[in-house]
Amino acid sequence: MGLSSAGEVVPLIDAALAFASAELSLLGVRQSGRSKAPARAETLAQVRRGAAAIAALEPAWREIAGSARGVSAFQSFGFARAAAAYHEARGEEVVVAVVERGGRAECILPVVIARRGGLRVASFLGDPLAQYGDALLASGAPSRAARLALEGLVAQAGIDALQLRRVRADAALLPALSSLAKVVGRSLEAPYADLTAAASVDALLLEIGGAKQRRERARSRRRLAEKGPLVFDARRGPEAIGMIRDAFAAKGEWLARRGFVSAVIGDPNAADVFARLAADADDGRSVVALRLTVGGEPAAYEVGLVHGGAYHAYLGAVAEPLEAFSPGKTLMEETLAWCRANGIDRYDLLAPADAYKRQWSNGTVPVHDFVAPVTLAGRLYVEAWLTRLRPTLREALEAMPAGLRCRLGRAALRAGAR
Repeated sequence: MGLSSAGEVVPLIDAALAFASAELSLLGVRQSGRSKAPARAETLAQVRRGAAAIAALEPAWREIAGSARGVSAFQSFGFARAAAAYHEARGEEVVVAVVERGGRAECILPVVIARRGGLRVASFLGDPLAQYGDALLASGAPSRAARLALEGLVAQAGIDALQLRRVRADAALLPALSSLAKVVGRSLEAPYADLTAAASVDALLLEIGGAKQRRERARSRRRLAEKGPLVFDARRGPEAIGMIRDAFAAKGEWLARRGFVSAVIGDPNAADVFARLAADADDGRSVVALRLTVGGEPAAYEVGLVHGGAYHAYLGAVAEPLEAFSPGKTLMEETLAWCRANGIDRYDLLAPADAYKRQWSNGTVPVHDFVAPVTLAGRLYVEAWLTRLRPTLREALEAMPAGLRCRLGRAALRAGAR
């Protein structure tokens, strides 16, 4: 598909301008930019700013993250603190909306505000590093607290648009987003393997993929063993930091060989976030780095995050010399066994549901991206860029030759695209 022409954009802009006197979104688009919110909205939530605001919430944050259901590792306090430092180093603004009752935090909604073409756009804290986004909702708190946090954020943070990505179907914020925002882009799925569904990892994989895939895994393992002894190594917390950096480097090399770029892997500071998380006194052991060596040489890496009985398979990479022998399959098989031995019930492969992920999974969870304009300028950003132009440009980029795709992708990242 070719690039959109300028003529396609003009009717959209004209329509939006003609509609400027009306309410432009369910959140209440403001015509004159980021004007002060009505006094009523000021009571919805407290909006606090900066990494210092995150730090001040540590006791309440850790309590909610440790006791509430459905919380992912991307919502831990350790991840939030590391992500806040990352964003502020990029010149982005960290903001958190807090809803309290009786002096106790019921809901915490952290976001980052970044400039997009001169507009202030709010995304989940940690984006694009975090693979899930949500509000923290205390156990027993009413679901309306999440809506109050979202409404308070919109009313007080001075933003033009919301762009909240990777929201799971079981997210605490989903009911509020479903009524106050709209889904944009493709609906995705996050595949997972329920490790309790069979008596062993081998039995589970046989049930999922059948005898043919088991033979393929056995062949890969056998061919690797012919090159030298196979050694599986798993490290957690501070001991994982060196291996985390090695895994990011290996993934970057793998992407470069194929002409792809990544907003995460292509960022030299991304690995630092996971290194900071690994060093966290309380949440550090949520970070796991796994490596398969063959004859003493690295063959494959995986970096994962663990929380609440779930392992999130964040990053996988294989070394070029042994790539033809599929060392990633052997490492994934070993990682599943490690998860089971460590009391982990779910191996989450994260969205999107690529074909190879389905070969390792027996369930999926829907994942959506949500957007909502807050100002007229924000509506143009949402409707013209996020909804129409960006998907078209992405398709065109993916269809280009690898070398050109890589150069243009890097240029887009340098310009701030995500």
